Amino acid sequence: MKPLSRLSPTSWLTTKTVFSQIFALLLFAIQAPVLGPKAFGLISIVMVFVGFCEYVPGEAAAEALISIRRIDDEHFHTMTAANVLLSLAIGIGVFAGSGRIALWFGEPELASILRWMSVLPAISAFAAAPTAATKRDMQFQPLALRSISSLFVGGIVGLVLTLGGAGVWALVWQAIITRLVASIMLWYTVPLKFGMGFSGRHFRELAQFAAPTMLSRFLTWSCNQIPRVMLGLYWGSTDLGLFSLASRLGDILMEVAVVPRYAVARVELREYVNDRAGLDAALRRTLTFLTVFCFPLCVGGAAIVPTLFHVWLDPRWVGAIIPAQCMLLTCLALVTQYMGGAALLALNFQKTEAVISIAQTATTLIAVVACAPFGLLAASIGIAARPFALLPLSLVLLKRYCAIPPSTMFLPQWPALAASLIMGALVCALRLALESRVTDAVALPILVVAGAAVYALMVKLTMPTVVARFVNRLPGRA
Repeated sequence: MKPLSRLSPTSWLTTKTVFSQIFALLLFAIQAPVLGPKAFGLISIVMVFVGFCEYVPGEAAAEALISIRRIDDEHFHTMTAANVLLSLAIGIGVFAGSGRIALWFGEPELASILRWMSVLPAISAFAAAPTAATKRDMQFQPLALRSISSLFVGGIVGLVLTLGGAGVWALVWQAIITRLVASIMLWYTVPLKFGMGFSGRHFRELAQFAAPTMLSRFLTWSCNQIPRVMLGLYWGSTDLGLFSLASRLGDILMEVAVVPRYAVARVELREYVNDRAGLDAALRRTLTFLTVFCFPLCVGGAAIVPTLFHVWLDPRWVGAIIPAQCMLLTCLALVTQYMGGAALLALNFQKTEAVISIAQTATTLIAVVACAPFGLLAASIGIAARPFALLPLSLVLLKRYCAIPPSTMFLPQWPALAASLIMGALVCALRLALESRVTDAVALPILVVAGAAVYALMVKLTMPTVVARFVNRLPGRA
């Protein structure tokens, strides 16, 4: 077994991702039945405003510092000062507008929550410089330790306050402590001298890299967060909390099963810039292995969600069952979108990939505006249908700019999709058969084991070469 100091950057990133998702899910599993959907809906509204500063200028600052070829301390000091000033301005704006925002959403408690959490942008802004420094040097250990430590400490604080009856304030202090520990840990573990200053020349150098990244991050943020604002205005915090849970399950699946492979593919596919046949073969291999593991999680997860919710959560969360199923099934289309985006970026068609991002934002807004007035179920179906509606655009752009035909993207996915759908249908039938015979707590493990067994058998029968390749990759195999 490798010592921790010898783990590769990929291993550290994988460790951080797995821990973050598992720990967050376990924490949520305890807090959700105690706090209920309203508390999580309130925090979702707050994080729309506070999260903008953390994600958009924060990510742009880090990427700009990474992109500078010849960097010195003034670059770090200038970017830290600019990011902190912008974050303070946004935080002051949130603090000053907290009362009006609370009136918009009809939630008086939201005003005090916003005032306290308006400090988060400034706290997070201090982390941009050390984050960039670690990424520049391919030292992902500090980033992983920062994420793991902050999530653990903040989670423990949130859990203690939750069990102590603090209500939504458990989530408020959980968020504040998590970000505070993250910033302190990162500066402590990175050999970078802290400083703040301003140089016009250094700022102009950084701005040419930060501006396009900020636009890209803004589009991504808009696609994910603006619907929450609109849904919160339509429905209030309780239904927004239900939708947040549903979308969170889909996000966890994507982060664990798709995003790591997408990040690697963006780099790996570069070597096929002048070899379109090689690119075609590499995409087929990647999509085959990706869908074999992702699709059964999508379909199987959707099949057992009703039983899972009845075992895990109280009746307040029942309204999230169908939305959760919709969000999980959405991942079937997102696999094609992510891998298509990886191919476009690998072949340096960044502007083309941005067209897809713009289309995603626009169609998300259209789906929300059209469906939200009809309730949570209609909005969930409309938002879940969006990635499927955008598939033709992705395929046309891949064909036009990368000479990748639709068959390259779709044919490798059909065996895993067919096996997953058959497995899902059998699990649903078994779930209905068990409902009147055993308790949900007994039925849940039976459904999981039965689904896994059926899917494994079908993969072995229909994709023997995939099984053979996977077995050969196991430790101790040649």
